[in-house]
Amino acid sequence: MTAVDRKVRLSPATTKRPVSGMTVEPARKERVMEKVGAGAAVMEPINCPCCKQPVAAPTLEIVVDRYDVTPLQARILGAVWRGKGMPVQTERIFDAMYVDDADGGPSPTRMYAAFKVALCHLRTRLEGSGIGIENVGYRQGYRLVMPGEIAPARRS
Repeated sequence: MTAVDRKVRLSPATTKRPVSGMTVEPARKERVMEKVGAGAAVMEPINCPCCKQPVAAPTLEIVVDRYDVTPLQARILGAVWRGKGMPVQTERIFDAMYVDDADGGPSPTRMYAAFKVALCHLRTRLEGSGIGIENVGYRQGYRLVMPGEIAPARRS
């Protein structure tokens, strides 16, 4: 069996690390490099909703308005935004999500599931804006990533 045959039969999840003799497709390598922050993200211009002038450093309210973020997603984005690029623990994000709930929200399992779904939709809405939310690491939380910021090196 040749390396090409092995590459065709393996799923994309199993080709993360190439086996000797196999190559990683260039498009996949570029996507991975973008995710790790190897290149500086470019933010599309955002205009102020009231004066319609271009904004160099958008505020949370401008981002929520521009990308039509739902209230739950806005609470998640707001909690991470207040972290100013530093890791924000998931419990603090949960507190922001259910700040209006007298009971403190649903069970932790349901809370986490709702958070993951809302975060996925929020990331989809912010796609292409240069603004992102990344997972910092196991039990360390999430952080805001802004355009032009170089992401810290990750351990392999």
